[in-house]
Amino acid sequence: MKLNGQVIVAIVAAACLMAETIIAKNVLNVQLDFASQYWPTWFVILYLILPNETKKSKCSSAWLWSLVMIAVTAAILLVYAL
Repeated sequence: MKLNGQVIVAIVAAACLMAETIIAKNVLNVQLDFASQYWPTWFVILYLILPNETKKSKCSSAWLWSLVMIAVTAAILLVYAL
């Protein structure tokens, strides 16, 4: 089964959002601000708003967007851990 790029980005965003919330609340015991807590949602909106011509290039595939989303989630959690 081949997944659409929008579905891949949405699934990764949901996983990042849940992981970020669970780790911040239960492991780090910190309260995230609005921008850092819900940034995966804004990331998906940005992906959906971009024109299709931009998304068709090889360097801006859904998998690359997903990897960047995971990296930024890890970076946000690292900043709050310090």
